[in-house]
Amino acid sequence: MTTPRHTPADLTPAQAYSNFGIATHTFETVIAAYTAPQQEIVRWWFHLAKERGWSLSKLADATGVHQSTLSRVFRGIYNAEIDNVAATLVKAKDVFAEVSDNPEFIPTSLAGRMFTAFDKCRAMANVTICWGAPGIGKTTVSEEYERANNHGKTRLVRFPAGCTFAYFVSHVANELGVAVNKSGQFANRQKIYQIMSAGKRLLVVDEMHQAFITCRADTAIKCIEFLREISDVCKCGLVLIGTEVLRREIFAGTHREVFSQLLDRGTVQIPLPNKATKGDYIKFLAFYGLKMPGENEPEAADIVDAIIKSSGLRKLTMHLRDGAAYAAKRNETYQWIHFVAAVEAIQALSK
Repeated sequence: MTTPRHTPADLTPAQAYSNFGIATHTFETVIAAYTAPQQEIVRWWFHLAKERGWSLSKLADATGVHQSTLSRVFRGIYNAEIDNVAATLVKAKDVFAEVSDNPEFIPTSLAGRMFTAFDKCRAMANVTICWGAPGIGKTTVSEEYERANNHGKTRLVRFPAGCTFAYFVSHVANELGVAVNKSGQFANRQKIYQIMSAGKRLLVVDEMHQAFITCRADTAIKCIEFLREISDVCKCGLVLIGTEVLRREIFAGTHREVFSQLLDRGTVQIPLPNKATKGDYIKFLAFYGLKMPGENEPEAADIVDAIIKSSGLRKLTMHLRDGAAYAAKRNETYQWIHFVAAVEAIQALSK
């Protein structure tokens, strides 16, 4: 299942971070004067509001703290004791968390493995490389982890295919909420370091294999060395995610010796399962109110079996969603006959 990113579609992350009157990297400098628990809760609400494109007024409604007070707290000019404000923000977070779960995310065995790897990478502040077959759900799991562990703690960046090194630096900065200075790459890098150095941070870079497939060799090397530098300078966790191409190029490719410094950092290698488990498929079917097709549903059983063998969860989810829409149009309870009809309709279109 696809989990939507929270930044509004018409805003870049940097634009979403621009309406509170304080830059993200400056915010981290300001709140350094607060205690660690105060920093944590202030940072949590600050980033949540930014990611969702909230105004201060909207944030005030969610927290019960007046918007002028929030503004002063974020800018470090709140003259009163911040203890009461922090306590109010903690209570508001508890209430907000109760209603902010993602009901469409299905916790698969892959999710459990990747979540554990992400947690350990953050705690150890090391480098972790995860790789697996296309379509197994790596991106969906990463997006859900960011959603559940974000608000200043986790940043997920998708590697932009075919990019130059300068563009990649700007892309990372923008994803972290930095208003990019196109003529000041060094300044952008310093702001990135400032943001990722605050607290127990985790940077996750998805689709990292694209660096080797779509970019020049020297660009791929520069991008990975830059990410290693972020991890070294900021003492933050770094996860690189991709297909088998990523593993092959870093550990056994032409430039493997160049990546030796990355591997010398105690890099953890996490091969991901190429196929979902039977239990995973059962969870996905249950989400749509279905059970594994039985003997009286041979067509559905053959289709599901073929999809599982050839494609996996991504394609099965697409057809399950299509079948659900087919049943909804007829105002009928979703059954395997709807799934089969939807698949046959697609097959007819392709002939």
